[in-house]
Amino acid sequence: MNIEFEYLADRPEDTPLVVLWWYSVWADRMVPNLEKNVEQLAASLSKDDLPIHILAMADGVPVGTAALKLQEVEELFPDKQYWLGSVYVAEHLRGMKIASKLSLKIVEIAQGWGLPHLYLQTQNLQGGLYTGLGWEPIEQFRFKHEDALLMRKEL
Repeated sequence: MNIEFEYLADRPEDTPLVVLWWYSVWADRMVPNLEKNVEQLAASLSKDDLPIHILAMADGVPVGTAALKLQEVEELFPDKQYWLGSVYVAEHLRGMKIASKLSLKIVEIAQGWGLPHLYLQTQNLQGGLYTGLGWEPIEQFRFKHEDALLMRKEL
């Protein structure tokens, strides 16, 4: 499967789909109003300012998303800037390395910006696919009733 990438800012019509994807796994971290989340995401779309959201595209159809963010889990890590986050792949296409490709694309964008490093959080306490992509575990933590692993990648 050939995967290409597009900025969500260039495809704002896909914003509701991205929000629905996020709701399927992170509804407890989002405002309960679906339309409000769509409006918030649409208002933040950019290619030149953080956050930057990208789409993985297969044959012109969005199949996943990821973001380069300034902050994530700010309550616990206010001093940690530049994050890979919001990585999601359509359920029927998981296991096809799309999440890895999305992650590598965000790293590429961050390097193009001259960022020194990236952080991420994962519920896979062994690091999952990120370990194989060169991310280093920093610490385990608990956030919103879930155990998670903080990881960092030097760029």
